[in-house]
Amino acid sequence: MNIGDFVPDFTSKWALDGVLWSKEDGLPDGLTYPLFAHLLDTAAVCLALWDLYMSEGQQRMFTAGLGLEPDSDTDRERAGSLLACWAGWHDLGKIGAYFQVKVPAEFAQLRGYPPLSSEARGLSHGEATQLYLAVRLPSHGYDGGDGLPAASPARRLAQLLGGHHGRVFPQPNRNRLRHPSLVIRMLGEGRWEEQRLAHLTAVAQAVGDPDPPEVLSVEAAVLAGEMVVLADWLASQLPFVIDQLEHLSEPGDPALVVRHWEQAVAAGPGLVEDAGLGLPVWKETPVS
Repeated sequence: MNIGDFVPDFTSKWALDGVLWSKEDGLPDGLTYPLFAHLLDTAAVCLALWDLYMSEGQQRMFTAGLGLEPDSDTDRERAGSLLACWAGWHDLGKIGAYFQVKVPAEFAQLRGYPPLSSEARGLSHGEATQLYLAVRLPSHGYDGGDGLPAASPARRLAQLLGGHHGRVFPQPNRNRLRHPSLVIRMLGEGRWEEQRLAHLTAVAQAVGDPDPPEVLSVEAAVLAGEMVVLADWLASQLPFVIDQLEHLSEPGDPALVVRHWEQAVAAGPGLVEDAGLGLPVWKETPVS
């Protein structure tokens, strides 16, 4: 995949709020790592995994599992972009008072956000990611299915991304799926929802805004889940996060977001290689 083809503009109705955080354990001087940065890092690392770690057979299987043509270079590139986009969406559930309040100093800096809903107390960010994507993806072109079947791309993708920490949550009940406003109200309306949409849009634009697939097979979903977990793990390594943090001076500024994405894309291959990942290279053995 020619990563240089991706030219994000991050045009969005709402600017990304750099106060929204994703990581804080082990960071110096009580600093936190902005959520938008971690989402873009994870998407960029997933692009590198597609190029350097996934075999041609895996790429073809994944592409076919999206209802695309595995022999088409264009379709395979679209499949790689979709995988990276999904990896970047894995932590959208962190945009809510139930998560952001875990660092009181940062939470106190958020202005204009509605308070924590009693329904969301104790909600994990993984389950929040699943709930949110299950009701939001259909409005972004993902098929929710007639009658909202569990096999629809929207619900299958939401479930695999919600389970990126190893716990797969049951599918949401039908009442919530038929009334998305109930989920949005629970997770946080107003600025919370504005920021979820802004982050979702920024990640999609970063990887070329690929069109949603018409299907998502079980096999492709399992492989996607594995790649998302791996990309998240690589992008969460403390030395990498600290290095990326040094370049964030005005979190949320559109120009800075573009620079951060470019830097993440440049760093991705090194993270993959440093982890000892990559396609095997077989040495030729002389025939005696």
